[in-house]
Amino acid sequence: MPPKRVWGFLLIAAMIAFSGCAGKRPGPAKTPDTGLPAPEIVGTPGDSDTTNDSRMAASHNLTTQGYRLLQKNDYDGAIRVLERAVSVNTGNGPGYFYLAQAWLEKDNFQLAARFNQLAIMYLRNHPTWSQRARTQKEKIQKRKNNASGS
Repeated sequence: MPPKRVWGFLLIAAMIAFSGCAGKRPGPAKTPDTGLPAPEIVGTPGDSDTTNDSRMAASHNLTTQGYRLLQKNDYDGAIRVLERAVSVNTGNGPGYFYLAQAWLEKDNFQLAARFNQLAIMYLRNHPTWSQRARTQKEKIQKRKNNASGS
C-alpha cells in the first residue's frame, strides 16, 4: 500500500485532471431575434395580485409558446396557441399583441388591427407595453398603406 502522502498527491492530481474535463457547458438554445419583446405576465386593470392566478399562469405559458412560434416564423401555429392563451385569460394584453403581430406577418391587416386594438386596451396601464402596442399600430397602418399602394 502506498504511503498517505502518495494517496494525497494522486487525489490532487486527479482533481486537477478532472476539473478541466467538464469543458464549457452549452447555454440555452438561441432563438432568432425578431425584435419582439419577451412575454411577461401583465395584470388587467383593477385586479389585485393576479400573478398567482392559475388562469393567468396557464395563459402566460401559452403566450410564451406562441411567442416562440412567432420567432420561428410559424405564424399559423402561433395564432392557434395565442388564441387559446387569450381564451383562457381574456385580459392577456401581450397575447393580443402577439396575435396582432402574427396576423400582420400574414398580411391580414384587418385582424392585425383588431387584435392590436385589444392589446392597446388591455395594456393601457403598462407604459412599456402600451408604447409597444401603439408602435405596432403605426406599423400595421404603414404596411396596410404600402400594400394598397402597390
